[in-house]
Amino acid sequence: MENNLKQIRNSKNLLQTKVAMDLNITQETISSYETGRVFPSSDMLIKLANYYNTSIDYLLCRTKYNMPIDDVKPNNISDTDFILLNKINSLSTTNKAKVEGYIDGLGDN
Repeated sequence: MENNLKQIRNSKNLLQTKVAMDLNITQETISSYETGRVFPSSDMLIKLANYYNTSIDYLLCRTKYNMPIDDVKPNNISDTDFILLNKINSLSTTNKAKVEGYIDGLGDN
């Protein structure tokens, strides 16, 4: 099974032992999930998605968007625009105002 478990764990600078302790499972179990030797149960997939604050679809490589299920991309927006919106959304309030000012200054209207 291809999955993003190792990638997302590494992106958060977490060790397998830390994740295992937090989820009350063994480090060997985490390793087995990451290598595809063992497939997590549906309950464990939910726990992993919640732990990493992402969707089960992302963990299982069914989407390229690493975000909670509540933030899933609507169908009426391009991939490029959606990525840009998520970048803007992660900015501080001050920087969002700067981006808004910059966009207003472009004046495509």
